[in-house]
Amino acid sequence: MTMSIFMGLEIGKRSIMTHQTALNITGHNLANTNTEGYTRQTPTIVTTRPYYTPSLTSYAGVGQQGTGVQVASIERIRDAFLDSQIRNENKTTGYWTSLQDTLAKIEVILNEPSKDGLRTVMDQFWEAWQDLSANPESDAVRTVVTERGAAMADAFNHTYRQLLELRDDVNACIQIKVDEINSLAQQIADLNKQIMAVTSAGQRPNDLLDKRDLLVDQLSKIIDINVRNDQLGMISLHIGGRALVQGKDVFQLDTKQDGQGLHQVVWADTETAVRIESGELRGLLDARGRSALDVASADYAGIIPQLIEELNQLAKTIILETNNVHRAGYSLTNQTSTPDGTNFFVEPPDPTDPGVDWAALMQVEAAIYGNPMNIAAASAPTWQGGEETNFGDGSNALLIAQLKHKKLSIGINYCTCDDYWRAICSEKGVMTQEANRMVQNQNILLNELENKRQSVSGVYMDEEITNMVKFQHAYNAASRFITTIDEAIDVIINRMGVVGR
Repeated sequence: MTMSIFMGLEIGKRSIMTHQTALNITGHNLANTNTEGYTRQTPTIVTTRPYYTPSLTSYAGVGQQGTGVQVASIERIRDAFLDSQIRNENKTTGYWTSLQDTLAKIEVILNEPSKDGLRTVMDQFWEAWQDLSANPESDAVRTVVTERGAAMADAFNHTYRQLLELRDDVNACIQIKVDEINSLAQQIADLNKQIMAVTSAGQRPNDLLDKRDLLVDQLSKIIDINVRNDQLGMISLHIGGRALVQGKDVFQLDTKQDGQGLHQVVWADTETAVRIESGELRGLLDARGRSALDVASADYAGIIPQLIEELNQLAKTIILETNNVHRAGYSLTNQTSTPDGTNFFVEPPDPTDPGVDWAALMQVEAAIYGNPMNIAAASAPTWQGGEETNFGDGSNALLIAQLKHKKLSIGINYCTCDDYWRAICSEKGVMTQEANRMVQNQNILLNELENKRQSVSGVYMDEEITNMVKFQHAYNAASRFITTIDEAIDVIINRMGVVGR
């Protein structure tokens, strides 16, 4: 038997339903033109199974006849290779962005070169001693020396506190990033569960996949991850060779604090250290440095601790060298024939203790600050037989002033204090320039990759409107076809066989 005329109605119905679905997909694309992470969807339109399957009893007619059309699937237009490239560059961008932010704050703290920076304060301190060498008997000049010493001490103290606060801020950001990683991982695992349920039912969870891909992109900027596809549409995420997300399961990160409150990033279940090689979190760790709990292999750069140590070494050198010269001098209040033996700056009980924070400790001795006459500006006794004899001697003050240009042993360096501080500021300036350059280059590269991804996956209004018109015409044609078949059926039912009645 041949295909029934009523089959035409079925073909028309299928065409209407197919193109209605296609119109809905087009409308969904247009509605999500500006939705972050959305991937353009397209219907896969195929013919339906033809009328009868060949067999021994098949009708020997004109052959198989078509039965219409249907939407076989709704596909996401997505390039997995571009996704992998973007995520790989995301971790590098995140690392340098994190370092750039920290280095920018360090530049503000150092405030060099400027008239308010530490270098200017040190220059003013040495100049005050130079002035004192020419006017050792002047109360005003002695007071200036004292105040310049106090001002320099305050500058060291303030810079040290600011660096310490910056390290604490970066340390707090590490905890925040760990919490953010856990939150994103949990959301991805929840989406894995939903995607598995939809995929198991034979459907394609395109919008859920978009949400998951967006979360993975965000996670890839924070920490370096390895993405693997699992069964039933699920993915697994690995960090340092260990799973963070495995299907529906999440293995969360945690932090442990050392004696200084510095966070070590560990796995919550085993408390073993997480191997972090890139991303924002690695940038924060490189800026903050190792905690006491980190293993020796955690070779973080430690930008802030290194700067604090360099500041301490500079403060230590200035304190010890100034005190060494000052102790050998004579003040206007010393009526003995032996040097005062007093320090200009406060020294710790054990100057050899490596744990002393010299920049935080620096301050003028109370005896000097309370009475500037106790400054030992002279190299010879200033009294003889109870009378003033050498009040005009400022040679010891000159020796202290000359420390500015004297090469000293500062840490592992042998240079002047001024050159040492210039080198520190120059090094941080070069690091900041490198971070700025890397962030700029990475942003250009990421923009290029994102443009490529959008050219594949993005929604283009003109294209969607063209598809809308195309599907609308097909829908209208199918409607007209059904009307035609309906008229034919009306003729057969209501008109045939009425002649001659």
